[in-house]
Amino acid sequence: MPPTATCMTCHSQLFTDAPLLKPVVDSLASGRPTGWNRVHQLPGFVYFNHSIHVNKGVGCATCHGSVDRMPLTWRHAPLTMQCCLACHRAPEKYLRPRERVFDMHWQAPPDQERLGRQLIQAYRVRVGEITDCSTCHR
Repeated sequence: MPPTATCMTCHSQLFTDAPLLKPVVDSLASGRPTGWNRVHQLPGFVYFNHSIHVNKGVGCATCHGSVDRMPLTWRHAPLTMQCCLACHRAPEKYLRPRERVFDMHWQAPPDQERLGRQLIQAYRVRVGEITDCSTCHR
């Protein structure tokens, strides 16, 4: 699937008339690629896999913000090593039920840490291993 088709999966419903989307709409219609400005550029020595995070209950909005409210996507979290380690060291603060991973407006309950500890067990999050350097640096 061309990148613009991926964009239009959501943008056929969100911000459909936004002038900022015109290049994406035109690219999809013409079949010519549009320029892409990366929001995040991780160093080449950093391994990152979205699927493991999604499968373990890390919500999209945790790192990317409420993209459904962004007519132009911007950087929500720095995605620095410090940012990633904060989550890896205390995943119970960030995990949510898998069925809510794509919910941009999910709010952590008052007992988030208790819920998070339950999800760590249910999703078999290997807490001791997720801060090992080789988890991300390969």
